[in-house]
Amino acid sequence: MSDSVQQTEHQEQIHSAAPKRHYLSSPPTGPAEEIRFEIYYGVSSPWALLGAPEAVRIAQDYGVTVHLKPITVVEENGGIRLKTRHPARQAYHALDLARYAKHLNIPLKPSPKYYPPAPGTIELSGQAIIRVQRHYGIGSEQALRFSYAIQRCIWVTESGDYADVEVLKGLAREVGIEEEVVQRCVVDKRGDEEDEGVAEWKRNHEEAVDLGIFGTPNYVVNGEIFWGQDRLNFVELRIKELVEKGAKPVRYWKF
Repeated sequence: MSDSVQQTEHQEQIHSAAPKRHYLSSPPTGPAEEIRFEIYYGVSSPWALLGAPEAVRIAQDYGVTVHLKPITVVEENGGIRLKTRHPARQAYHALDLARYAKHLNIPLKPSPKYYPPAPGTIELSGQAIIRVQRHYGIGSEQALRFSYAIQRCIWVTESGDYADVEVLKGLAREVGIEEEVVQRCVVDKRGDEEDEGVAEWKRNHEEAVDLGIFGTPNYVVNGEIFWGQDRLNFVELRIKELVEKGAKPVRYWKF
């Protein structure tokens, strides 16, 4: 049996077991009082790295708060991990990535030393970002800088294995996170169901499933999903429209 047939059967099994959901299939037209801007993304996704500066720029221009929501590929909604895709799709992925990185003048490595991550390891960095964000607050500079530092470590600098907690601690220190916070937030608590980072990581995934997200990065404005960094122009247009109609950006309390 071919890999493509096995992959199709696996996806069909997942889909048949999934509960019926009603996904948004047209842009919302009703009034909105608030603006929520959430980014569901894989920390190791190169596309999330390429889109990060522009997403922050949009948020700053319109006074909107960026809520980082790290996740993994959402297989329940048809997401397919890169290394399991057909070779033709993997080749085009590399080609398009190189074009886009050149366009944005971001010196991505075509085959990063520590990518792809081993199964079960990306949770370490994702959950650390969540804890840092919870400590400093949603939209905090510390959380945004820490997330971007990890992404650059993977795709640009190759300065260390981001599946190593000590490498993550070093990145946290480099972006100005205090040592006390580093020791409390940048830790390996995978499997600890009581840990706030683990619990929020799981909630992010459940929310992504409900929203209809399958790939990353996904930029979500008031529940409307925009898949891919090449949709950020539509994200900006949507936020601009909401602002012009009087909607106010959500302000979050610190945890």
